[in-house]
Amino acid sequence: MNPPSETELVAKAQGGDRSAFDQLVALHYDKVYGQALRMMKSTEEAKDVAQLAWIKAWRKLSTFRKESAFTTWIYRITTFTALDAIRKRDSRRESFVEQEFLENAAHLESSPVASAQQIRSLERKELLERIQNAMDQLPEKLKTALQLREIEGLSYEEIAQRTECKIGTVMSRLFNARKTVQKHLADLMS
Repeated sequence: MNPPSETELVAKAQGGDRSAFDQLVALHYDKVYGQALRMMKSTEEAKDVAQLAWIKAWRKLSTFRKESAFTTWIYRITTFTALDAIRKRDSRRESFVEQEFLENAAHLESSPVASAQQIRSLERKELLERIQNAMDQLPEKLKTALQLREIEGLSYEEIAQRTECKIGTVMSRLFNARKTVQKHLADLMS
């Protein structure tokens, strides 16, 4: 007796057969993990992303319409899961760096020339100028995506509609824009 095909396993899994889904995981886990590792650059984060991608796949299996290969579908889930994890990781890092910067500024002693509040105000103004300078150096598409997200507060979907591109493209542009701005501000983070 031949082992069931991927199509048969998907159909059984969509019917609630957990062992059929486990077989799909066994067939494709290494590829999914490899995709996550390429994006995350960390084995631990890649394992987390791969696990989360499979959980999402199980929960969303009923939405898989077989218009594309199962591997294409699970890769897409993995990619979006990794992009979301990168965005959250970078957001936490950015918040931590800004908080640390502001806390350090808050503990400065008053000088005979300026009060601690005046020093904090100047440092914040300098920081904002540095961020704006870094943003001005971005390619227009990256700058637009970053401004729409961070300044106007638009969702990925709204940015995609406004810029007439796919959500994945928006996520990629935001990721690249944030990385570039971070490089320009690297000396503040050390």
